[in-house]
Amino acid sequence: MRWGVALNVRETITETLQKAEHADRGGIDQVWITDFPALRYAPTVAAAIAERTKSCRIGVGLVSPLLYSSTQIVQFMSTLADSYGERFDLLLGPGDKLALARVGISYSSKIMVEKTTSALMEIKQRISEAGHSCSVFLGAQGPVMIKAALKADGVLLNYSDLEMIEWALNQIKNEIPAGFQLGLFPPTYVGDCQDFLSNESISYSAAMVAIGLSRVVSNSFGFQNRLQTARGLMKEHGQMRMDVVNSLGSEFLQRFAFCGTSEQLHVYMKALEKMGFTSIVFGPPQGIRQHGVEILVNAKSIYYAD
Repeated sequence: MRWGVALNVRETITETLQKAEHADRGGIDQVWITDFPALRYAPTVAAAIAERTKSCRIGVGLVSPLLYSSTQIVQFMSTLADSYGERFDLLLGPGDKLALARVGISYSSKIMVEKTTSALMEIKQRISEAGHSCSVFLGAQGPVMIKAALKADGVLLNYSDLEMIEWALNQIKNEIPAGFQLGLFPPTYVGDCQDFLSNESISYSAAMVAIGLSRVVSNSFGFQNRLQTARGLMKEHGQMRMDVVNSLGSEFLQRFAFCGTSEQLHVYMKALEKMGFTSIVFGPPQGIRQHGVEILVNAKSIYYAD
């Protein structure tokens, strides 16, 4: 199982580089450099990390084809590989609707899926034609995007709850091609999670995932009524606030993030391996915490020592 961590979210560039170096030395397999809505251009940060690290793979993304053309994406991934070797991967996805709206981009769900899928095919082909071994992943949650991901080298599912993960796998279980990489990208907080709602960093991250849930998934699990109030508050405020989080409740929100001790993480990882997953990217807030990467390094070393 490949362990990764998402960086370049809200920390400074100095902090991002320090965390990437620590992850590399500590045996974390991959660092993912988020692009949107991160403050810094991900390919530039990825290049800086490549200069400072030796063995970890470097993922760029989530990169939205609604923000960049396929040509731009192929160019910056090719430049990274040409300059620093074949150690880069790419994660494509539409991006968060609210964040896109803030920069003036608004599309229907259908158009977002069509544009993302079309870009995926073009980018994957052109990177291959350029002779690079970059794996192209698709970030997915709803059934249409999950099935579209079969055209990629792998998928990173935006799920954490095991029941919901099983549901997502059932959308494609009879169609998965040989060599396809199954992965997850959940909000993560490894530590004490007894009072989930008081932990603003993880509860906010979980609420963002929940509110972005597709209608098909919401209906499949009976979440639509629960989410309606929270979405109304979110629209009213234009941003995540504590009343939005509170309207969803602790028990509900914990289905949209991994939050638990290192021991609980080990149990979770074993369950994922049994389900066939080959990688996990520990999403925010884990990577932006002061000691978040160090906690993951320690957790991984203990996991494989057992």
